[in-house]
Amino acid sequence: MCALIILISSVGSVNPISQDEAITISDGWTCSWIDSDETITLSLPGKVPGGYAGRTLRITNTLPVRFYNSPSLMIRTLEQSTAVHLNGIPIYEYMPGNPQRAPGSMYHFISLPSGYGGGRLDIFLSSPLNQYSGMVNEVRIGSITSHILYIIKLGSIGLFLAVVAIMLGFIMFAFFLSMRASGSWHPNILYLAFFVILSGCWMSAESRTVEVFIRNPLLITCVSFMSQYLAPIPLLAFVISTFKPKHANWLTGFLHIFAAHFLVATMLYLAGRIEFYDTAIIFHSLLASCLVVFVYSAITEMRRGRKSAKLFFLGCILLSISIAADVLRYYFLSLPWVVKPVIYQYGLFIFIITTTASLAHHIFLTHEEKISHDILMSLAFTDTLTGFKNRRSFDERIAAINEKLDSYSSIHLVILDINGLKKVNDTFGHREGDQLIIDGSRLIKETLGQLGEIFRIGGDEFVVLVTNIEPYFIQVELDTLNKKIAAFNESGATFHMSIAYGLASFNKEHDKDLNDVFERADKSMYICKENQKVLHKSGKHGKSY
Repeated sequence: MCALIILISSVGSVNPISQDEAITISDGWTCSWIDSDETITLSLPGKVPGGYAGRTLRITNTLPVRFYNSPSLMIRTLEQSTAVHLNGIPIYEYMPGNPQRAPGSMYHFISLPSGYGGGRLDIFLSSPLNQYSGMVNEVRIGSITSHILYIIKLGSIGLFLAVVAIMLGFIMFAFFLSMRASGSWHPNILYLAFFVILSGCWMSAESRTVEVFIRNPLLITCVSFMSQYLAPIPLLAFVISTFKPKHANWLTGFLHIFAAHFLVATMLYLAGRIEFYDTAIIFHSLLASCLVVFVYSAITEMRRGRKSAKLFFLGCILLSISIAADVLRYYFLSLPWVVKPVIYQYGLFIFIITTTASLAHHIFLTHEEKISHDILMSLAFTDTLTGFKNRRSFDERIAAINEKLDSYSSIHLVILDINGLKKVNDTFGHREGDQLIIDGSRLIKETLGQLGEIFRIGGDEFVVLVTNIEPYFIQVELDTLNKKIAAFNESGATFHMSIAYGLASFNKEHDKDLNDVFERADKSMYICKENQKVLHKSGKHGKSY
């Protein structure tokens, strides 16, 4: 857009002339094929019947008597070579390097000599494509400034929509990268970004205004067809990954067919065997068939009650209308009732907006579902009283480690049991029993929590899983735990606390897996519990439950 503003400023700063001072020479053209004596009178734009590939058309008219400081003639050719004569003298010629290849479409600005008024103008047009033979666009006379302003006014809407679409596509791509960097994977954003960028490239190539900036008609043609042929591929991938429709296998089949069509058409074009126009009818047939499945899938998803699909379905209707308009424009270019090119650009742009909104809604719903899922998973694997992982989580963790025991230098299990929980419940009530568990789990976390993962696998039973640490450090923390229990008992709590524990380490020579380690740690814990009972009866630990 900056380039557009700069160009307007630059061409308008030197001897500015209003575009109204230019003249469009529409009527009074005498047309004839150079290999025939028959002539017809034609108003431009129009098409002379009888054309075929390679046949040369001559159109003739008398230039108006009106003078400009820097007079120029503007004509636009559609896949045609051209030559311009004034009073029988050649003043301009455009001939592509290979006359057998489609030369593309472009604007020609032809300087006129002084005294051109009233002179006879002959324009010769020839195309290697049947559908463009005999096509004649409008002819204008005026200053170059007025011509450029006229072209910009004619195609500015289409170019603006194209630029907005491309910018939107790159914003989506940047959003995808930022989410990917944060650990969130949404490939459907990437697919939609590619579709929007390709659609924007297609719209820009189809805009007449871009021909003012890019004076390479073959490049514009290639961008137009290649972006058009590629666009359905990321769009179908987006629909499949986002909505997972009932007939996703049909859409997947079309995706592969479109990809094969693009590869074959591009290779044959680059090899000089065909023109892109030769494969357009195949593409349009595929597009029409795919669109039927596309709309049917959208209706099916809408019936399933998915709100994001409803918005997407509205976009599908507008896309269908825009595609129908573009096909009519392509095959019936000379008919006066055919819609203007900007109509399908509007439809495509609205489809991009509605699809983007649908994706945003889908991501929002997906995010909510993920949060709900995470909460449910947290509840399923977490003990709500202590905040430790529960028995289910412990079993899954042990099963996972059993699959790769050799990857650890050491594995240890510490089983702990809070003594006297039943007696506390019976004597003081379950609230105090829960408090006993909370206080005991806090002391376990403060000591053994820094060494490994803690699990509550029963009412008063805990397991600490420690890996890649020497047993000495575990014993140090167990001693610290005993000291903290003693300090707790001296703090004047309602009940005294006692925790039995057992430690066992994995031994490759004796243990099959961690289940064997668990059994040994459990036995060790019960031995510790019995010893604590003996000490309790002897009165060495005071009153405890």
